[in-house]
Amino acid sequence: MKRFILISVLFAITAMAWAQQPAIGKCESKEGFTFFQVTDPQLGFHSKDKNLQWTIDNLKAMVSIINREHPAFVIITGDMIHRHYKKNQVEAYRSVIATVDKDIPVFHIPGNHDMPKYADAPRKQYLDNFGYERFSFEYGGYGFIGINSNALVCDTLPAYIDAAEQLEWMYGELKKYDHLKGTFVFAHHPPVLAKGSPVKHKSEWNEPYRTQYVRLMKQHGVKGIFAGHTHYGETTEIDGIPVFTTVASSYPLYGSPTGYLSVTITPDGSFHPTPQLMNQK
Repeated sequence: MKRFILISVLFAITAMAWAQQPAIGKCESKEGFTFFQVTDPQLGFHSKDKNLQWTIDNLKAMVSIINREHPAFVIITGDMIHRHYKKNQVEAYRSVIATVDKDIPVFHIPGNHDMPKYADAPRKQYLDNFGYERFSFEYGGYGFIGINSNALVCDTLPAYIDAAEQLEWMYGELKKYDHLKGTFVFAHHPPVLAKGSPVKHKSEWNEPYRTQYVRLMKQHGVKGIFAGHTHYGETTEIDGIPVFTTVASSYPLYGSPTGYLSVTITPDGSFHPTPQLMNQK
């Protein structure tokens, strides 16, 4: 009985930890800092879901890099798992990510595989699994905002409603950071693909949201937009704002390698996104 109670308490503590975005201090260091963007680990996306271990091993390799390089924080821009309804994929993901050093905050936003078609059941399941679907924090004199881009690519009434509500939320967060050196925005889907991109699957934000969101970001001095989803790395811009679409950390497409993005922000206020390649297992 005591063992059952202990297990229940530990489960509740773990669930609470996932139910809110990580705590992070503002950091007043003048030495600059580095953060990682990791995208599309997509546990289970291999051999039609028949080789989960292959994707687990890739995520373990990514965690080893994180712990060795020790960035200030990590932002994972969606598609943590391949099938939102498979508990073994969620449990495997959470188990591996839990091995990231405790002093490195890891932030998540949902991808289309985490929350397919913006349907009620997958969305509820995502929130049960991960606790939040967008984030906002200040660090090192900059603002960092993560949004749920599924609302910007799905043609459903709930998506339309939430896209408008999220725009209001983002406006409030951007205003909070107007006094800072700049703000960065993170989404699973890129707002736009690069000219000549080989990507064929649905990726870009729908209108009018793309124009509305980008206009708001432009007005508040957003310095860069970081995305994933395509499993293909490319850089472009929209209305003068750089857009960095990062390669997947597992299972590349369109001939792309696997990897992640290391972003260094220097004391002079400039930022330097550097793609890093991984040797896939």
